[in-house]
Amino acid sequence: MTVKLVRTTPYYPHHVALGAEMMEKGGWLRPAFYTSPAEEVLHTRTAVGVFDVHSMGKFEVVGRDAFRLMQYAMTNDLRRIEKGRQGIYTCLCNDLGGIVDDVIVYYLDDERFYLITNTLSREKVGRWLTALRDRLSADAFVVDVTNATAYLAVQGPKSAEVAAALFGDGVCGLRYFDMAWFRFSGVDVLVTRTGYTGELGYELHFPSEYAYRMWECVMEAGRPSGIRPVGGYAIQMLRAEKGYRAYGTDMDESNNPYEAGLGWTVRPDKGEFAGSEALADIRRNGVTRKLTGFRLDVGTDALPGKGTALRAGGANAGWLTTVSPSPTLGCVIAMGYVDISFAGTSAFELDGGRGIARATAMPFYDPEARRVKTEVSRVGK
Repeated sequence: MTVKLVRTTPYYPHHVALGAEMMEKGGWLRPAFYTSPAEEVLHTRTAVGVFDVHSMGKFEVVGRDAFRLMQYAMTNDLRRIEKGRQGIYTCLCNDLGGIVDDVIVYYLDDERFYLITNTLSREKVGRWLTALRDRLSADAFVVDVTNATAYLAVQGPKSAEVAAALFGDGVCGLRYFDMAWFRFSGVDVLVTRTGYTGELGYELHFPSEYAYRMWECVMEAGRPSGIRPVGGYAIQMLRAEKGYRAYGTDMDESNNPYEAGLGWTVRPDKGEFAGSEALADIRRNGVTRKLTGFRLDVGTDALPGKGTALRAGGANAGWLTTVSPSPTLGCVIAMGYVDISFAGTSAFELDGGRGIARATAMPFYDPEARRVKTEVSRVGK
């Protein structure tokens, strides 16, 4: 008998009870959708949704040299954020400047950092951080806490109402990428004002043994705000609308931050870090391709797949990475790499005569980031 074992998140019984269509991703069984992906996208944009994001990789880096190790591992600069108060988005790069993963690092203390990796990158990131620790002879431990730490996201314009119902109005003082510890029913919960949807949102991190009951508490607290569960298909549409990259889809170790549109995370003035020499060369010499946004003139019933070639004047000009319907914008959007020699081209033919890709600025949705960065006043009772 051949059996393929997959992991289930602590919220799995709730997904089954709610009638979710399940899917496997990265060795995890996760909800694909509950009603329809488009409906779940629009509900997140207008009200509030709850997301099972437990399968994302989670690590703690602890020890006397934790700051030195993380500062060396990251392209971004920890000195730009406040200890104990904030997180930071960054790339982790290899020595050739290729992206090992894009992560969020929370600066808990000089000797303790908490970071979130992509689901598919978890083991690779653990190996890379351990290798860098050994390279530096750093007095630090790299601890995989993925299973021990539950992870739940509450996203949407009404998410502050839900967060305040759970943790009190103090949570409303968190700004974008802020973090704070709150006590809930005697349990310490790290609340971070982050997310993958392009909306106001909060992410909850707490011991996994409380996860089953925490889901019920979040749903109960969100009932007056119309909270609904949201599946993985909608997450991909939401992140695509916001132009958020997906590791393994829009970038991997064959890409560097500059060509992936993440050059703003590279801080050359902070000193030496993993990949710094290679990235300095890339910055000096320029990139050969660039991640670009598109609107596609195609039907939603026949979307081109990842890797579909882009052609201009009969020549290969690049390829698509992400392709997604956009329920919010009412069109099909995409991302893909374009050879730098075609950078000024406004329209490309999809290989096989499957339609036209028209270059457009990213993000597609809320380009000024007013939604995610909105100030939250105290929620009325």
